[in-house]
Amino acid sequence: MTITFRVEDGRAILAPMAAIITPDQLASLRDLLAEQSLRLGFAMLLPVYGVTGDPWFEFDARVCHLSLAVVSKCFDHDPSVIAILDEAQFLGRRVRVAQTEPTGDITIRLSLNPDAAPEIALANPQALALLDGLGIDRMVAGMVPMTELRRRLTDPRIRRRLDSDPDMAESIETLATMAALKPIDGEYLLAWI
Repeated sequence: MTITFRVEDGRAILAPMAAIITPDQLASLRDLLAEQSLRLGFAMLLPVYGVTGDPWFEFDARVCHLSLAVVSKCFDHDPSVIAILDEAQFLGRRVRVAQTEPTGDITIRLSLNPDAAPEIALANPQALALLDGLGIDRMVAGMVPMTELRRRLTDPRIRRRLDSDPDMAESIETLATMAALKPIDGEYLLAWI
């Protein structure tokens, strides 16, 4: 099993309701994201679990770098999807596409994750070792304020402990990138599950 570390904005805003999309619209979105990933040079589709075609799946899509008209075309300019895409671009968030039941609807909704934030997926032993190194309770799921992560990454005692394990170097670099992100208002959270 793996544990994924990601940035969440922690704001409890009244987001637009999830919209139902068709398999053809999903395919059109995936094609657009694949094409734009090549053009822009970074991943636009970030899997959460499963893959499309599985009985259930979930992924985040980065839509902030694309025009609203181009993305909404994938959904035949459906007003309920446009509301979600517009809110995602306004807040600088990703959108989440999911099918949570084998024969259920495919939905698109606002994600809690900021658009540009990196993620780290680690096997359980490595993730728990990272939490130990940071001095955070070994929980399979949890979250801490980003100010706390910054404090821990700059604490000399904790930093020496982290730097003593060469296998953690890439994870520490990504965590430092996450900690450097600043929201427009409020505070980001480091979440893991």
